[in-house]
Amino acid sequence: MIEAFRLGVRVRGATLWDGLDFAFEEGSVSVIVGPPSSGKTVLLSVLRGERRPDAGDVLAFGESLFRGSESFLRAFRASCGFVPERFDAEARQTVNGLFERSAMVVGNLPPGERKDRRERLLSMVELSVAGDAPLSDLSMSERARVTLAAELMRSPRVLFADGIVHSAGEPFAGRIGSLFRALARAGIIVLLAERRLPARWTAFAGPGKPAGPFLVHRMPAKGGVD
Repeated sequence: MIEAFRLGVRVRGATLWDGLDFAFEEGSVSVIVGPPSSGKTVLLSVLRGERRPDAGDVLAFGESLFRGSESFLRAFRASCGFVPERFDAEARQTVNGLFERSAMVVGNLPPGERKDRRERLLSMVELSVAGDAPLSDLSMSERARVTLAAELMRSPRVLFADGIVHSAGEPFAGRIGSLFRALARAGIIVLLAERRLPARWTAFAGPGKPAGPFLVHRMPAKGGVD
């Protein structure tokens, strides 16, 4: 479980939000919805231990990310997958480069197993691209889905994704939703940040619990969203 207590963040001397509480259980899909500039990206960076909050704390599986040991923080971050909202830094990578980076976290996988796993994950996000293809040659939707597939190579305990549904595009919203719920059924915590809840998900997500400028929707792990 990931629990956040009384979180507060200041940006350029002004309070972005303060006093926020969250709890995300294993085997769950949560969608944090908020308008532009509300701090969704900042919130994800705090929850995954990349940015220290100005107030409050985050517990991951019972241990503090910011008041505990550095070794635990490093181990937690290594156990997480993250799909960013922007892919500028990744555009210089090739498809194989992304997967090789993730494979290093997993360990010394035999080349054949590494290739099989890569092809299987790309198929899960409905892509068939050459391994030496640079990400700069792919569309935004393809980049988002390739990055998601590469992060799943890590077998993450927690998956964070910032604007993945928006980047992947409406035709894939339902299918990606079903994939996330399958990951939750495998015990993974899935945390998504989006500007709005995809229309295809409204029948399955709750009305949303207010938390500062955000609404947090919980997606049940069972069922489909196609």
